[in-house]
Amino acid sequence: MKQNSDMLKSCALFETGGNYSVDEVAWYKSQMDEIDKLFVDSKTKRKEAMVAVVADMEKLKLNPAAEFKGAYSSSILQLSAKEGLGKTFG
Repeated sequence: MKQNSDMLKSCALFETGGNYSVDEVAWYKSQMDEIDKLFVDSKTKRKEAMVAVVADMEKLKLNPAAEFKGAYSSSILQLSAKEGLGKTFG
């Protein structure tokens, strides 16, 4: 974003002996604004994703096997139903 700003500052206008018109610099600025907005949006999304990952890690630190145990119980129940095993399905 700083390089975009520096590039715009380096565009000297015809009035000052440069190679750019006012309209041309305005067009470049609008393009740079769109790119800067994409940077800001990407940064925000990455920050939100990082917060979500840290929150998930905190939950796993408290009980790392909780998700596994839930999936394991569900799998055993499905297998028992399929094979007709256990107290409920046997």
